[in-house]
Amino acid sequence: MRPSLARLCLLLSMGLLCTGCLLPQQGPLEETRKDSVVSAEVIAKLTDEGPGDFSGILVATDRGTVTLMGTVRRADQKARAAELARQIKGVKRVKNDLEIHATGTP
Repeated sequence: MRPSLARLCLLLSMGLLCTGCLLPQQGPLEETRKDSVVSAEVIAKLTDEGPGDFSGILVATDRGTVTLMGTVRRADQKARAAELARQIKGVKRVKNDLEIHATGTP
């Protein structure tokens, strides 16, 4: 192999190795799996809190941001749901979109 061709191959190899080190460690499927685990753990935490208190809550997670949707009967329940969600490992942020409906089905 000629010296210039050998240098070119060496430079390309080094460039590819350096580029690989800069790529994110997690792929979209791994991130989605982690989000689903976080959602499941938030739901379990809400369920453990008390029967019926948080039965009207839906949970969605996207890249560590948990969104709480649905209805509760009181403002303290809304705050408590967000507090419980923040306790879960992997939660970076909680977006509390819960609505308060004093009557009717929570």
